[in-house]
Amino acid sequence: MGQDSKILSAWGRIFGWLRWISVFQYVRMIPLFKGSYGFVEAWVIGNLIASMTSYGLALYNKSVPSLAIYFIMAYGFIRVFEVTVYQVNVLLFDPYQTENYAVKSYRRLVILLLHNYVEVIIWFAAAYVWLANLGKAVIPLEAMTTPFGTFMYSFLTMVGFGSNSINTDMLKNITIWHSVLVVQAIIGLFMTLICLARFVSLLPAPDTMNPQEQKAEAKELQQELALVNEQLAEVREIICEIKEKQQREEQGELIRI
Repeated sequence: MGQDSKILSAWGRIFGWLRWISVFQYVRMIPLFKGSYGFVEAWVIGNLIASMTSYGLALYNKSVPSLAIYFIMAYGFIRVFEVTVYQVNVLLFDPYQTENYAVKSYRRLVILLLHNYVEVIIWFAAAYVWLANLGKAVIPLEAMTTPFGTFMYSFLTMVGFGSNSINTDMLKNITIWHSVLVVQAIIGLFMTLICLARFVSLLPAPDTMNPQEQKAEAKELQQELALVNEQLAEVREIICEIKEKQQREEQGELIRI
């Protein structure tokens, strides 16, 4: 990040600290898992399964102790926070921390991101059912009559940025637990934009038969080629200057001898 941008540096440090509010950040420090791409993939799949397990327990096991429910919900929220912070760092900060930053594969990145997206939806769906089991329902009970209904409500809150769930009726009887809806709406906005941007960037550009479009592409290529030639010319000048400097130094040494 540029040293002249204080706001980027400040937010970079903030998200650098926030990345440590994460189970993944500590587990990946174990030598066995450090630098392992396979571990990252296993972590994503494992947490997706964990979210589905939490959702299933919330739906079909009404005898889970309250303490266990709060623990499961806490882990789910930490995991959602972990995913969000990780995506912010990958998008805005990590690539600019080092010149050698690179991802293993763009397609792999998008596929893992889609897994994260579904996982977040399920964690929130599970949270809605858990809260209802605790007597703190934040979504209409009729939306939880079927497993698919709760999932769909969570999905619509995610992609609709809360438009289906945050309304005047809810605001009249709002409690602190309704903040879950607001958090999902905010995360949904960010995650949806990231997913779309990542996916669209991977779409291959097909060849065109339109002469005007072909001319436009040729013009772009010519501009890029001209830029490369300019950079090569600058490199040649630098090399010539270095050679001249070396020759002068060698001549100076010969004169002294």
